[in-house]
Amino acid sequence: MPEVILKNLPFLLSGLRLTAEIALWSILGGTALGLVIGVVRHLRVPVLAQLFALYIGFVRGTPLLVMLFICYFGLPALLAYKTSAYGAAVVGFTLFIAAYLAEDIRTGLRSVRPGLAQAALATGLTRAQALRLVVVPIALRNVIPTLFNQYVRLFKFTSVASVIGVNEFTGSAMLVSGREFAPITIIGFVALTYLVLCFAISSVGRLLYARLAVRT
Repeated sequence: MPEVILKNLPFLLSGLRLTAEIALWSILGGTALGLVIGVVRHLRVPVLAQLFALYIGFVRGTPLLVMLFICYFGLPALLAYKTSAYGAAVVGFTLFIAAYLAEDIRTGLRSVRPGLAQAALATGLTRAQALRLVVVPIALRNVIPTLFNQYVRLFKFTSVASVIGVNEFTGSAMLVSGREFAPITIIGFVALTYLVLCFAISSVGRLLYARLAVRT
């Protein structure tokens, strides 16, 4: 490993740890929110389904950087509260990825055969129980590859957080590059690290799908 990397490795790893934290919280929050939105849209709940459709259309039609600016500058000014760049990044990424995950989960729900839900009802389960215990688990298993593709996208997108002052991995690397005047080495190290980690995330998704997917 080049000397410039070894010299700055602790600083770079601290940025990578911050990237991992942001990605993890955003994935957890985005998956939970996406699941709620996906279920509401699948069930066509009056009013809520329409509101969530507007939310999805807005987020998917808005650049991620603009979403971060809204969460860091716009919402605090509008709602009169203070937030850190880290908090704004987590909220922005969560809202962003949830809009995409919601549609993926909704597609998964539509892929579940109606007969499975009817069979669950025939055993005495309520509609809510059939949805929670049968339909949703099968739907999530069916869309595992798609969900993990979105997780990989989000992990790469965390590099945008440096624009609002979060010293995540890419931001830390750019600081080192400017200080050490070694852009090729630093950028190469960053690219290789992202490649390895994204491959690892994708591999976890493929493993889970191979073990849990329901064949229909």
